Amino acid sequence: MTSDPVWRHYVPYYRLYFLDRRGRFGRVEGFAAEDDSRAIGQAERHGDGVKELWCGGRRVKQWKEGKAA
Repeated sequence: MTSDPVWRHYVPYYRLYFLDRRGRFGRVEGFAAEDDSRAIGQAERHGDGVKELWCGGRRVKQWKEGKAA
């Protein structure tokens, strides 16, 4: 009996960092998303404020005062 190979689809893991008034990282939330645009959409639903979205060592997007930088 043979079995079909199991293919795993790689889904990138993102981290959303919220910065305090001094520009220091405070809270962080992690999530998986299919691509950068979907991750940005998820991050934007996490409210306004200064935040940065990262995927590994790459900064994907930065928001300052609720707007993209």
